[in-house]
Amino acid sequence: MITPKLLIPAAALFMSASAFAHGAQSDHAHGAEFDTVTEPELTDGRPTTPGSHMMLQAAIEAADGLEVIISDVIIPPNASVPLHEHPGEEFLYVIEGSALHRQEGMDDMWLSAGDAFVITPYAAHSPIGGPDGARAIVFRVHVEGQPERILIDAETGEPLED
Repeated sequence: MITPKLLIPAAALFMSASAFAHGAQSDHAHGAEFDTVTEPELTDGRPTTPGSHMMLQAAIEAADGLEVIISDVIIPPNASVPLHEHPGEEFLYVIEGSALHRQEGMDDMWLSAGDAFVITPYAAHSPIGGPDGARAIVFRVHVEGQPERILIDAETGEPLED
């Protein structure tokens, strides 16, 4: 259960904090260090390593079967996040840098610090960090019991097994 003590910092984190991606994978790395991080190492209260840093996961009391996940996501410069989808709606706010948002069925678009964007449930997407990388806060309304993200085979469009 979320207490007001947790809700206020969570809201502040969403409104002002930092992230964008969900398991970024560099063109030069093979992804292990870009997975979802549930217990991030912090410097001055903020994650500093690439990846999707889960800062809060809690049930939504007013909506059975739903939870909220707030992540601080860091995409390194020119790193490509593997194609993936989420079983919930995503609301993101870019706080540093920029990223090329690539989503099936849409034209690619640049998102930069100060931009906000909504990604619908099960929309396959694969952002790429800009020249200085990107950091965004991602607020996700998520189906309880479902994986945080589902990797998609770029050739077949089918979900990959984790």
